[in-house]
Amino acid sequence: MRAFAAVCIVGAALAAAATAAPSVTVTIAASAPTVAYGGPLTLTGQVSTKKANQRIVVEATECGSTKATKVATVQTAANGLYTVAVKPTLGTSYRASFKNNHSGALAITVKPSLVLTKTTRGSFTANVTAGQALTGKFVLFQRYKKLRKRWVQVKRLALATAVAGPTKPTMITSVSFKSRLARGTRVRMFISKAQAAPCYLNAASKSLRA
Repeated sequence: MRAFAAVCIVGAALAAAATAAPSVTVTIAASAPTVAYGGPLTLTGQVSTKKANQRIVVEATECGSTKATKVATVQTAANGLYTVAVKPTLGTSYRASFKNNHSGALAITVKPSLVLTKTTRGSFTANVTAGQALTGKFVLFQRYKKLRKRWVQVKRLALATAVAGPTKPTMITSVSFKSRLARGTRVRMFISKAQAAPCYLNAASKSLRA
């Protein structure tokens, strides 16, 4: 009888394990791993239940913080799919949650926006737009060497002044300078990863003719 009872218990346990519902999972992915400051980004994912009208919460943890904040709450569409539009202002880690089930962390990197302007012959202004002031950081004024097919440094300049942009948390950090180059020389501004760190990647402006 004891043997029979043991067999029954084991059999019941196996049957329960076989019929137990599989654990629910939720995924998250991005339309791109890196985005320029101010640029849009689309997050997508799916709940393993593949059901519509499931509540998904998306949280973000920004560079320099350990606190996750809710950025969106959406309902799944057909097949348990969801889509969220975001605009990270600095390096950010995103996570999606369905009830007590969480996706893995998704790291998105951000590049500051650089604009080089020629004000007069031999005079330039460089603007770096980001979600924080970059005063004191160094940028490189570069020219393109055709023979070597590469950009080379002309000047290393410290960003001097910062003003608030049209929307928070945008800050525009600038430096004005002079440089005499042959007319028609292709030039640009560049900020290295070391200078843009810890919350941004390296970035370059569009080139123009001196």
